[in-house]
Amino acid sequence: MALTFDDGPDATLTPHLLDILAREKVHATFFVVGKRLAYSPGLVRRMFLEGHEIGNHTFDHRALTELTDGEAIAEVEMTDEAIMAETGHRPDVLRPPWGKIDARIETALRGAGLWRQIVFWNFDSFDWLDDEAPLTKLIGAGAPAGAVILMHDIHASTIEAVPDIIHTLKMRGFRFATVGQLQACRHGTDPATVSAAPFVRPAPSHDWSHGAFAHVMDSIAPLEEYLAHRLGS
Repeated sequence: MALTFDDGPDATLTPHLLDILAREKVHATFFVVGKRLAYSPGLVRRMFLEGHEIGNHTFDHRALTELTDGEAIAEVEMTDEAIMAETGHRPDVLRPPWGKIDARIETALRGAGLWRQIVFWNFDSFDWLDDEAPLTKLIGAGAPAGAVILMHDIHASTIEAVPDIIHTLKMRGFRFATVGQLQACRHGTDPATVSAAPFVRPAPSHDWSHGAFAHVMDSIAPLEEYLAHRLGS
């Protein structure tokens, strides 16, 4: 399974998370917000050098489907540039904020040469909903094989729970991979030979409007509450 972390990096919390992952010998996938790189210099470079997969999560974390074509292009392009400045590599994967993307945005990004594989999730920790949520029990006991787990490295409670989550999942017999390596497993490839092959969703149809919400396997909160909280934050 793959651990993924959105909305960082955080200058205080992300280094602690990277220390944990290094100690546990676990690689994760980080979907970083471009504007946050200025407040945490060197962190994305550290992620890259330590073997983690880095994805584009836009510059301002705005829903792409609510932007003009030009604004959406800028959100992706500026984040690419910020990541490339630290790593020398353009990210191969994109996770749109809140999983919101449609055919119009795909067309705009393709036209600008910015389209790449889109990565969603199929197990939402809802760690943003309740800082006191029992994440170890929820994720450790509930995540299925092949899960792409959504968490956020901007919550202290999430970082504190990660060691127990990893230990619980290891006791269940799971191994950890980046989303690219997980995709390789699904195609019968040894994940150790893959660095960052993307977790792919088919291109959206013109009437696709629900984004990643259709992929949440274990909703522990009503969708209305989810939307109200996320769109209001």
